[in-house]
Amino acid sequence: MAVAQVLEKGTGRLTWEEYAEQPATGERAEIVDGEVVPLAGATPAHQQVVVRLCWLLYSNAQVRESGAVLTAPVDVVVSREPLRVRQPDVLYIRYEKVGSVEAFRSLTRLEVAPDLVVEVLSPSDTLESLQAKLQDYHTLGVPEVWLVDLVPNHVFVLWREEDGWKWNEPAAGEKPIPSRQFPNLQWLPKALFEG
Repeated sequence: MAVAQVLEKGTGRLTWEEYAEQPATGERAEIVDGEVVPLAGATPAHQQVVVRLCWLLYSNAQVRESGAVLTAPVDVVVSREPLRVRQPDVLYIRYEKVGSVEAFRSLTRLEVAPDLVVEVLSPSDTLESLQAKLQDYHTLGVPEVWLVDLVPNHVFVLWREEDGWKWNEPAAGEKPIPSRQFPNLQWLPKALFEG
């Protein structure tokens, strides 16, 4: 049973075997305990910030040469049983995590933790759904998550610790985004929101 069939029927749970047999479809959906959860369409403001985030990351040679900046819909497998798959808005992964550039290019999905996950918060996000995503990213071993809030124009940076997430003070305006993954880079949140 493919993701499209589950979405069409609105019933059933997807197993790892069913999921693994199908090619990447480009569908905007996550899988939570085998249940396919369609994702709401993004607003123009949401997509503008996603594009700016990608530009911000990719325009840096250190980032560009060491890994890949990707946007949804790229499947990040959290667990096979129960099947949990997330599609972060933006992610960065170092090539060395999958062996090489060539190995990376042959992937149909990610089964290793990205080095950075970025979620642009949407009106459809609930506290429960956000907590579930953060738990999944923690379980997978993602070391850093950025939560981008469009309403007050803040970037919340979370660092993975053994027992949960360390929340930093929100970055806004001229206050640089604190990043352990890119400690030498000074990115300003205003670059994401202005214009």
